[in-house]
Amino acid sequence: MALSAGDRVPGIFGSTAGGQVYSLDVQAGRTTLIIALGGLDADGARAMLSRIRDTLPKVQTAGGDIVPLAPIGTFAKAADLLADPLIVHTAEASGLDSAVFDGQPGAIVLDRGGRILDLLQAGPQTDLAALFQEGAARQCDCPAPILMVPNVAPPEFCRALIEYFEASPHTEGVMASYVGGEARARVDLDKKHRRDLELEAGSAIHTAALELIAGRIAPEIKRAFQKDITFADRILIARYDDDGGYFKRHRDNASPQVAFREFAISLNLNTHEYEGGELLFPEYNDHRYNPAAGAAVVFSASLLHEALPIKRGSRYVLLSFLCGPTAQIPA
Repeated sequence: MALSAGDRVPGIFGSTAGGQVYSLDVQAGRTTLIIALGGLDADGARAMLSRIRDTLPKVQTAGGDIVPLAPIGTFAKAADLLADPLIVHTAEASGLDSAVFDGQPGAIVLDRGGRILDLLQAGPQTDLAALFQEGAARQCDCPAPILMVPNVAPPEFCRALIEYFEASPHTEGVMASYVGGEARARVDLDKKHRRDLELEAGSAIHTAALELIAGRIAPEIKRAFQKDITFADRILIARYDDDGGYFKRHRDNASPQVAFREFAISLNLNTHEYEGGELLFPEYNDHRYNPAAGAAVVFSASLLHEALPIKRGSRYVLLSFLCGPTAQIPA
């Protein structure tokens, strides 16, 4: 495992005994102490889990977490460990689940964005709380690498988009997924709850929205990121309501069929007519973005982000995804 402090930790994918899927995106925003159980026997793992349970409340109260990892099948003959809800049984952890330092299980301290703060041993005398506290003291929030573009859409066009949405049939928002080698769009209310209306390509309102994106957003992307924009994916009007409207943390290009997306646009249409609904980029900081009506937040489609729940009213937003001439767009 050729890693050191400052490196970004490799992807970790696994699940708990209860079937809860785990990835590092779950930990984004918190200092995390990963404990490698893969090099321990069953008795050693039990002893380490006991220490983790003793320490975990203190760490969680401080806004962090401790995650014990073990490769799938490591404790196949220990029913209690297989059923232990704390252990994340990993299908892929690039060696972190079995890391050993000086003959002891590895302890990997991660910052909120998944970068390594420290790699050391978690021996019998190691104070896990002290490891976490030392890591948390070195935590550094950073500005999210987003672009704010004010005054993209005039007030009358924002209102026209809202009225068009309300006069048109809209549907529950779906998520791009890839199951069994097939691309699918599915409703998952645990992850995303909003109403969507896709603007028909070639319609007057689609053309007007596209002209604003091409004339007022694409040049700003070129100026800020030196990236030419040549294609806009579907353009949506979305409505998040106060009956539970949200979109939990996700990346906009995570599934193969949407991997071509390079930038995402979120353009507020009616700021100050609702509460909540801010955008959050947990890998970087806790700042909540809620630009004025007509302004857009533009960001890399690979950034982890979420739309927080609406507390009052309804939030209307214009959404699209952009890419340049080298992107591999599905036929």
